Amino acid sequence: MIPGMLAMIVLPLAMALLLLWAPLRPWIVRALGLAPVPGLLLLPAAWDGGYSSVTLQGGWSYVLDQPGALLLAASTLLWIIGGFAASRWLAGRRDQARFALWWLLTLSGSLGVFVAGDVVSFYALYALASIPAYGLIVFAGGEDDLRAGRMTLAAALIGEGLILAAFVLLAVSAMGQGLAIAAVMNALPQSPYATIILILVVAGFGLKIGLVPLHGWMPLSYSAGPLAATAVLSGATSKAGIIGLIRFLPHDTAMPLAGGLILTAGLFSALYGAVLGLTQNNPRSVLAYSSVSQLGQMAAVLGAGLAAGMPGADSVVAYYAVYHVLTKGGLFLLLGAQAEGRVTPTWQLVLAGVMALGFAGLPLTGGALGKLAFKDVAGGGATGLLFALAAVGSTVLMLHFLTLVRRATPSADRASISAAAWVGAVTAATVLQWSLFSAVTGVSAAYALKPGVIFELLLPVVVGALIAWALAATDRKRPQLPPGDISAHAAGFIERASPRLAGLATRLETEMRRWPVSSLALVVTLIVLVAMQALRVPG
Repeated sequence: MIPGMLAMIVLPLAMALLLLWAPLRPWIVRALGLAPVPGLLLLPAAWDGGYSSVTLQGGWSYVLDQPGALLLAASTLLWIIGGFAASRWLAGRRDQARFALWWLLTLSGSLGVFVAGDVVSFYALYALASIPAYGLIVFAGGEDDLRAGRMTLAAALIGEGLILAAFVLLAVSAMGQGLAIAAVMNALPQSPYATIILILVVAGFGLKIGLVPLHGWMPLSYSAGPLAATAVLSGATSKAGIIGLIRFLPHDTAMPLAGGLILTAGLFSALYGAVLGLTQNNPRSVLAYSSVSQLGQMAAVLGAGLAAGMPGADSVVAYYAVYHVLTKGGLFLLLGAQAEGRVTPTWQLVLAGVMALGFAGLPLTGGALGKLAFKDVAGGGATGLLFALAAVGSTVLMLHFLTLVRRATPSADRASISAAAWVGAVTAATVLQWSLFSAVTGVSAAYALKPGVIFELLLPVVVGALIAWALAATDRKRPQLPPGDISAHAAGFIERASPRLAGLATRLETEMRRWPVSSLALVVTLIVLVAMQALRVPG
């Protein structure tokens, strides 16, 4: 287990280091899809329920439990698919090495965070999954890209500041017990800082998953930058926030008040994202609001599990996240495939429609299996009704997305993304969901084929489809809001009121575009610090 984990973290860093040698740069760019391959060695853990033991290797500890294994499996596959798509898109473009650098650094942190077993390694890898993504977003250098990058960087830095404060308080609470995540979380319920820690954890990781009102950066970020990058950022790196909530919420302890508040915030995000997404005319920003909605539902389930003290809620959320990782990434790759300069074939639109409606629980899709896994944790009554309303909203929103995709005018791009990339991603989502259902829930996947179950899943989809048809029939012009809506404007005010932060981000972008100067320093610093700590031998 440990060699696979180390290779998964270190190989992308080593490839980033090799970018400093000019003759190797074209080869590294072509091999982006190979960088995550060591993660495939850990795929069996998703079916085996993960590994319960934490193994210490030098100064860092590593763990691969069921939630981490599920998220790692899906993210590894998306990074492989996205890597080959990015290599194809980069063919013949300038500054390939700069893009590859930020890609590889983000990749290392994005996968490594799922196996981090102590607060130090988790924080380092979480930062690695967040900050270098700025370079991917601003790669094209347009004004919208730069603004989105600054907003994303600001959100990342604020979130990491909150998380660092939580980790310091956790370490103080577990004084003498070590810094393993299991140790600090055992000390949390008795800590005098428990309330403050929970607030910091939810706010810090809530920024990463776009929990309303902390979501403003997400529609801006997902509407900017190359689509290959957006695919992995929306699908895989956003799950660093989910694994953070899984790791640092005490799911084996019933906390009705804290859990209820997280449940409420998650459901509000789920409904808010579905409604506000209808005000968007860019399919990329529609998908971003869909992520706000879907990630909100995941947070809501975690909140419901925390309120009831149900440890199994974390695996259920990770299982549903598998579908979101690959399908959301696949839908962004679909938008990239439209750049072939021709109309998207009907069969691709149909497939995209089926997979998109899976977020609403369309029967027989992987998303439907995820909704079924949610059911026991989410419960019924008013909470169940709100989840059903969220499914209705997802249906309306995804049909709006499909309408925009169908009407989109393809743009001629000499190096666009192959349709095989997005088809491969959504196919992997379906295969993983069906094959993992029994391992996660203990129930045969045949349960999803029962007529009563199919009817229950289909009802919100039908209601949502009728609402979408009624909205289209009225032919009224819908209100339009800019990506990020009110939250983005508030963040923009903060950005304007903080010229030092904005100036720092601008200078950082200027230096990043000067490959020989900035990249050398950053690559060497990050790779030496992370790789040496990860590989440190005891004694």
